[in-house]
Amino acid sequence: MTYSASPYIEERNGGLYIAGTRVSLDSVLINFRHGASPEKIVQAFSTLKMSQVYGAIAYYLENEK
Repeated sequence: MTYSASPYIEERNGGLYIAGTRVSLDSVLINFRHGASPEKIVQAFSTLKMSQVYGAIAYYLENEK
């Protein structure tokens, strides 16, 4: 995947993370791909806000190949 700038995602230590958190983009996407709703993802990662989850999913969908 080629990644573009996003206010919801930041690159750190060679990985992609939800901006301002320690939650990786992959962690959110694994849940999403297994059918978890954004609401369930927020429950699973209590440090995330709903807008961050939707932003992460949108970022993935815009950049997937």
